[in-house]
Amino acid sequence: MTAVPRGPAAARIIAAVLPPAVVWAVVLVLSPVLEYGLGRMVWWGTGAAFLLCFVPWAIVTWLDKRGDLRRGIERLGFGPLMVCTGVLMYGTLRAIQRLNGPLGLAAVIFAIYGGFALMLLFRRAGPDWTCMTYGGAAAILVLMAGMTGLIGAVLLAAGVWAQTLLQPAQAGRFAVSALAGAVVCGGIYALLEQAVR
Repeated sequence: MTAVPRGPAAARIIAAVLPPAVVWAVVLVLSPVLEYGLGRMVWWGTGAAFLLCFVPWAIVTWLDKRGDLRRGIERLGFGPLMVCTGVLMYGTLRAIQRLNGPLGLAAVIFAIYGGFALMLLFRRAGPDWTCMTYGGAAAILVLMAGMTGLIGAVLLAAGVWAQTLLQPAQAGRFAVSALAGAVVCGGIYALLEQAVR
């Protein structure tokens, strides 16, 4: 995996503890718990976090060790990536509906996929997935938990700050990526939450 750039110790620590997989895993676990309370809903969130965060991380780590990532994801092409994303979205929604799972969790999952689709669409412009995650997760936390969600949003804003300190030449790109994540991921989540209520 990529090494964390050199910079102030606080920024390096924040970047190390807030990778996108961890951020989205926390949001996925919190979604059904905040919506329905503890109990079996914890398992829905934990299962979603495992499938959407841990499994891709494990696959990427395995491919990286084999050297397959050096050729880049571009060799797959844009079409197959979008088709796979669409199939995962549809399959996830069907599983949640069939098993009477929390629809709020489906809204979070679709928001994550929406942000990923935005990144794929504008990949040549160079959006930063980490800062898109921070912006999207911050917006979702505020929409999901109200004033309490602001605590998470402030922590995620610190993540954008850390990235900016570590790579000052990319500050504008990081800010735009965080804003795009907030608008796209937060917007998708808000629309879907209204639809299922």
